[in-house]
Amino acid sequence: MFRMSRLSLRTLITGVILAVTLGFSTVPSASAAPLAPAAGYGFSGGADLLALSQGDLNRELDAVAATGARWLRVGVDRSQIETGPGVYNWSTSDRVINAARARGLTVLAVIAYTPILQGGGLLRTAPPANVNDFAVFTSRAAQRYQGRVSNWEIWNEPNLPLFFGNVPNPALKYTQLLRAAYPAIKRVQPRATVIAAGLSRQIGALSPPAFIQAMYRYGAKGFFDAAAMHPYTFPGGLRANQENGISDIAVVHAIMSRNGDGGKKIWFTEFGAPTNGPRFGGNTPIQQRDQIRDTLAFLARLPYSGPAFIYSIRDTAGDPQSLANRETRFGALLTYDYKRKPTFDLLRR
Repeated sequence: MFRMSRLSLRTLITGVILAVTLGFSTVPSASAAPLAPAAGYGFSGGADLLALSQGDLNRELDAVAATGARWLRVGVDRSQIETGPGVYNWSTSDRVINAARARGLTVLAVIAYTPILQGGGLLRTAPPANVNDFAVFTSRAAQRYQGRVSNWEIWNEPNLPLFFGNVPNPALKYTQLLRAAYPAIKRVQPRATVIAAGLSRQIGALSPPAFIQAMYRYGAKGFFDAAAMHPYTFPGGLRANQENGISDIAVVHAIMSRNGDGGKKIWFTEFGAPTNGPRFGGNTPIQQRDQIRDTLAFLARLPYSGPAFIYSIRDTAGDPQSLANRETRFGALLTYDYKRKPTFDLLRR
């Protein structure tokens, strides 16, 4: 029997998806209400959201509330909250979660990171030395936000060494975390949705398909209700398919289907584009708007799409020198000094 190679299978799946979503359909114009997944779209505020003054937080979330967004992704950062063994200060996440709910936004909470003394390292992004400590914290978080949060993402981009401490065999270590966190949350909130960490676009041994296949090998099946990916398309857009950021979506879903999880959704917990300009590997504000519009439409046409989260709300710097650092210019709605970007006009109600 002829057995299709993995590369051929990837090419076939990708070709079908791209043909359906790009070739045979019309992308809405910039003036039309954008097509978005049925589960809705929202914003991923990143770590900076937790550090904002109350005034800045209100201004950013008021901008979100002026759009059609239904979701906000909020960090529940253990490295900040657990100030000592069993000692918790929830004030930063409390403030953001309460502000989001006051504006009618549904919260996706991301539980991640580790206090220095429990193995997090200087960046605090490494996994804990003891996964049971992480399970205890996830249980406390589920108790703390019972009635306010019922959607939980476990960690952020563990397939990037920066966000997982460069540990050996990160898929194994992450699966151990997931297997500890899932029952800890379900014991407190049996009907909660637990989402496996959003995986960064990547090629090679840490690509999303390779990582999630390894997770299944290490026993992740039955310990997540949905998967997550971060399909960034900058700087070239959907068709450029940088680092397989778009084509890997179908490949990951095919792996899930082969493992009996084809009925589960893939949430897209980050995507977007920086507006630091083509000279520095980014985009113009108009290109950012168009990429966000096109990606929302692409994801909306996938039958297994969960909610989609645009990263982020506002730029974190505005001086010309910061253009070389693309991370400062991912704001989709607002510049650093609160001027509206083209994406705001695209999304506003």
